[in-house]
Order: sequence, then structure tokens, then C-alpha cells
Amino acid sequence: MSMSLICENLYQFTTYVPPMDFTLHQYLLAAEPAVLFAAGTVPQARAALPQMREVLNGRPLKYVFVSHMESDESGGLPVLLEAWPELTVLCSALGARELPGWGYEGQVRVSGPDAPLQDGALSLRFFDYPSEVHLQDGLVCLEGRSGIFYSADLMLRFGNAGGKVIEGSWQDEVAGISPERVPNEARRQKLQEALLSASPKLIAPGHGFCVRLHGA
Repeated sequence: MSMSLICENLYQFTTYVPPMDFTLHQYLLAAEPAVLFAAGTVPQARAALPQMREVLNGRPLKYVFVSHMESDESGGLPVLLEAWPELTVLCSALGARELPGWGYEGQVRVSGPDAPLQDGALSLRFFDYPSEVHLQDGLVCLEGRSGIFYSADLMLRFGNAGGKVIEGSWQDEVAGISPERVPNEARRQKLQEALLSASPKLIAPGHGFCVRLHGA
């Protein structure tokens, strides 16, 4: 587990898997209040916990955004809840129903395109994400004040990408969302249309290289 400062207040926690040439990331936006994008697996959450506490310097982690029900997105929630008992998970309605099965017994706020979150320095906008493989009703998220877009599995790349940022175009990244990511063409097009209404500055993917966006 490594930690990198990607941009102001955005800390990336990375696990690299050499046989797959693949990285898994969680991101702590140390705003007021603080939000973690993806809980990680139980081992990843345990490994990142001391570094997160150091970054927050006594402040609580108020929110964890969970895109969809997968071990690297939600598995570590019980670890984080033990550290911060007042934690609230932000997720889809389907995610809220599934979380007890992942051992999570804390607070949940059902989020979605019609339920943005404004809290202190946070301005979170959510987009429906029909996540692979079963097209379950997940979410991706834009933090509007910083311009950070957490893309979960939508815009992944292979390679040892911990702490690395490449340049790119938002239009190209959205157009590049492939059928492997969203196999249903109608739902993929609907997602792409919704994303093009946003203007992020940085893509923080669940896997691969962060992308600093041209013109942002």
C-alpha cells in the first residue's frame, strides 16, 4: 500500500498487483468534511487507516462513497466504521440494501442524480452507473468544488499507476467508455450524455492513471 498526494487535499492509496499489471485505488479528499472514494478491501482499509488518520490529524472521516458492491469498493467498510463510528456511506438504493450482507451496520445515505449532497466544502453530484457485469444500479461521483470525478471502473487502465497523472480530454474519456464497462448500449449512451453535462478537472479512477483534463 502506497500513498500519493495527487492534487490539493486529494490523497491516493494504491495497491499494485504485478501479475495483472493492475492498480487498485482509494482516494481521501481531506476537505471539511472529509470523504473517501471507495473503501477498499479489508486488508487495504487496514493498511491505509494509519495514513488516513495522519492526514486527517484528528478530524473524522464523515463520508465514504461506494460506487457499487465489489470487494475493493465496499469490503473495508467494517474496518472504517470501527475507526469512525459516525461514518455515513453514500451509495445507490441497491447498495443500501446490499450493505448489511457486507457486514456494514452504520449509517447510509441513499444518493443519486436527484439527491446531490451539499455539506460544508463538499458539493457531490452523482451519476447512475450500470456497473458491470450484472448492470447493477451503481453510481459515479463528481465533487464540484475541486472538480474531482471518481470514475470507479468506468475509465480504467492497466499499468503501475500509483501517484501518476496523465493528460487527457473529458470528451475523449467519456467517448471511450466501452461495452466491456457498460454492456447495454442504451444505458451506456444515457450515461455518456449525462457525463458530458459535467466539466471535471481531474479523473480519479478506481484502477489506473489519474487524468488531468485539458482546458480544466
